[in-house]
Amino acid sequence: MKRISILLIALLALVVVACSSGEASQTASASPPAATEEPTPSEDPEPSEAPEASESPGAIPSFDTNGDPDLAGRFPDTVGGEPLQVLSFRGDDPMMAGSVDESFQEFLDATDADIEDVSVAFGGSATGGEGFSVAAFRVLGVAEDRLEQEFLAASEDAGDVSGLEESSVGGKDVWTAEDPSGTTTGSAFIYVKDDTVYFLTGTEAQAAEILAALP
Repeated sequence: MKRISILLIALLALVVVACSSGEASQTASASPPAATEEPTPSEDPEPSEAPEASESPGAIPSFDTNGDPDLAGRFPDTVGGEPLQVLSFRGDDPMMAGSVDESFQEFLDATDADIEDVSVAFGGSATGGEGFSVAAFRVLGVAEDRLEQEFLAASEDAGDVSGLEESSVGGKDVWTAEDPSGTTTGSAFIYVKDDTVYFLTGTEAQAAEILAALP
């Protein structure tokens, strides 16, 4: 089964959390030890070679969470009065090296694209009781019709969405769908414009507000 943008975005989110946790752990473990009494120097100490400096622990890698500010900036600052914070990543980030699985590579091959052409942005909020999420998946150089066709086919094949229907929301022509797993509330809204797929979940009112702000 092909799992394209939705799982890629989830993977990036998990990596961000893991890196943040690792950095916090490293900071905690780096706290200075308790002071100890200095030993009394012995008479006529023999000279000794200075100890070799030990290598510091490897720095924990991290993503640039503002990799595509233009993409992230397309979403509104608030939705239903709730602040919306969006992170964005570029496929040419060094941290992406080796993280493209076979199914995602098949998608890139089908669109004649490389991982360097890809950028993603995602965010959301659940503080108001009716949670929503936003995601954008951009593939430079891919025509709108082709991107839409490949994304919809991949999402259906993977079982990420079901019951796709065309409709108009927020002044945009979109595809609406349901989450077959039943793990999310509301509906899914898929909007394709130029070289970017926008994937939204939430109520129709939330989606309409977001879509109205998009290109």
